[in-house]
Amino acid sequence: MKQHGGSTAWLYAVPAMLLFTLIIAVPTAMTFMFSIMEWRRFQPLSLGTVQHYLRLPQDLTLRRAFNNNFVYIFWTLILEVGTGLTLAGVAIHLRRSTLFRSLVFAPVVLPSIVTGLLWQQAFAFESGLLNRILLFAGAEPLRWLGPPLTVFSISLVSGWIWAGFFMTIFYAGLVRIPESFLESALLDGASPLTIFFRIQVPLIRNLIVLGLLIVTTGGFKGFDLWQVMLRRDPLESGVVLPTYLVRTFFENRNIGYGSAISVLLTAVVIGIMGVVALIRRFYVGEMEEY
Repeated sequence: MKQHGGSTAWLYAVPAMLLFTLIIAVPTAMTFMFSIMEWRRFQPLSLGTVQHYLRLPQDLTLRRAFNNNFVYIFWTLILEVGTGLTLAGVAIHLRRSTLFRSLVFAPVVLPSIVTGLLWQQAFAFESGLLNRILLFAGAEPLRWLGPPLTVFSISLVSGWIWAGFFMTIFYAGLVRIPESFLESALLDGASPLTIFFRIQVPLIRNLIVLGLLIVTTGGFKGFDLWQVMLRRDPLESGVVLPTYLVRTFFENRNIGYGSAISVLLTAVVIGIMGVVALIRRFYVGEMEEY
């Protein structure tokens, strides 16, 4: 068989390298350049300023956006990853789980705009489904899309959508565990809950860390639900980094400061990816195929 040299192997990497350069590297470099320029509307005036970065620590709205993002990530870790893992554990014990898994996964394929509008109606103060249920139960209605429930309500919708996605990932890992592992535990007298938490969950911890990475990085990219459900938010109780970035860049036409926020957001996401990589290295290690 003819052996190909290193130069031939590089040819296979050229298309991917070009796409990475055009789609990621060049826009990132341009964003950083925009962030150190003074602008008047969409016209650049001068280069070499750091005023936009000095403004970041003093921006109270930016602090609120960061806080909301971290609270949102906390709730989605529970409502998406935690619920998805629970649903996968339920599905693995159902003899015919196809219908169950299809129904749970169904919200994932719905357009975000449609989902946001439906839940916006469900959260309505006077005529919403949730408050009608509370009134029927004798409780007071709640302002679901107002402080202090704003971030939790959006997280609840996000969990309703993506729990099925994570259920599918975890279910795929659970079905690959050999039956001999579970049968041995049953013979030793282990209960189903013990088997799930002591045997099955540890064996799919690589997938759990993957879910952690998806949720933490995705929490800083979420835009559609926030924009659709909180179009009227005078108190800015639901402002997050993506919505604040879009408002600054496009609505206020502050190109320099918006670019600085974008650079900060990129740095935060890269930092989180590094932390998750360390967690995977020390918690997961090298997983053996079973």
